[in-house]
Amino acid sequence: MTTDFSILGIVFAIILFIVFFAAVILYLSFRIKETFREEKKRGMLVVKIGFLIGILFLAGGSFYFFGQVLSPSISPAPNTLPSPNGNGDVVKPGLTLSISYPATTRRGTQITMTFTITNPSNVSVNDVIVQTNSLFEHFSLVSSSHERIGNTIYIGTVSPGTVITSIELLTPNKPTDFSEVIALTFTEMTEQVTQNISISVSGGA
Repeated sequence: MTTDFSILGIVFAIILFIVFFAAVILYLSFRIKETFREEKKRGMLVVKIGFLIGILFLAGGSFYFFGQVLSPSISPAPNTLPSPNGNGDVVKPGLTLSISYPATTRRGTQITMTFTITNPSNVSVNDVIVQTNSLFEHFSLVSSSHERIGNTIYIGTVSPGTVITSIELLTPNKPTDFSEVIALTFTEMTEQVTQNISISVSGGA
């Protein structure tokens, strides 16, 4: 609302300015016309004509000034690039993933799988998810330090540094060789982070 009143005030001021200069120009035109009729000296004519031309230049300069004042200034867009590090180098958001687990185990036993997620940048990374394919179909989930949603483990926001999440799994009741690709996804990623896992489950007590 304040901006609307400011615009109206500026428009009103411009109108008054135009009316004032129009009145001055009309007056001077009338006086010059009278001068042509009454004055016989060329010097007086030159002075008055020069004065009129000066008024016209002044009016043009005033309009130019108003145009410069009223022209909208364009502010530069804020910098949305990632913040630079101490050396002035830009560090893009990114994560690394390492997984620790027993490569061999026996059937019907509990194992621990640990996901170490490292954020080497100086900005937080959002909506981080550990994506599995069929891990939970072959191994029963006993417990998890983070929320499991279907075939994913939701980590959330990862600040600069390291986040460790672990899950307790129950191995199948029959021998099997299991392998798949675990993926790490997040909002700011430019390419998916993956890690291969392979677990050999043998029989026996």
